Amino acid sequence: MAKKALRKKSQLTDIHHNLADILGSERLEQLVGLSRLRRLWPDIVGPMLAQRTEPVELKPNPEGGNILIIAVTHSTMAQQIIFLREDIRKSCFEQARMGKIAKIFTRVQTVAGIQADKTAPEPKPVSLTLKKLLASELQSIESRELRHAMFDARLAQLRYSNGEN
Repeated sequence: MAKKALRKKSQLTDIHHNLADILGSERLEQLVGLSRLRRLWPDIVGPMLAQRTEPVELKPNPEGGNILIIAVTHSTMAQQIIFLREDIRKSCFEQARMGKIAKIFTRVQTVAGIQADKTAPEPKPVSLTLKKLLASELQSIESRELRHAMFDARLAQLRYSNGEN
């Protein structure tokens, strides 16, 4: 009986070390911290502020710690961030495990904010009797194309309506 050839063992390595070699370990830690901060941003500042603000940059402060730059949509949001900077620092430390944030700066951008994922609503099934009723209501329309378009539009309206069919 012939021996089964053994497959060569994989030489997989941790990608974290490779990225650290390319970017440098300090810069990699900043990018990881910024991505963690972006993911937790709605929990840190609340949903209303998260829709209008977002952390865009985290860079080292020459005096120690990090500088957090937050993009805002309007100057009133920048003012609100400044009012809440101590709470933001505390939440960044507690929730995102960020080290010392020495300073927080804001930058006004027209497009800023972390938008929640909006999923399309699920269409509800429409019963056959309701479809027949709808077709009979549209029977008086002579143009076949118009009748089909109106039927499809009304059917879509029924599928995605909030009320009962």
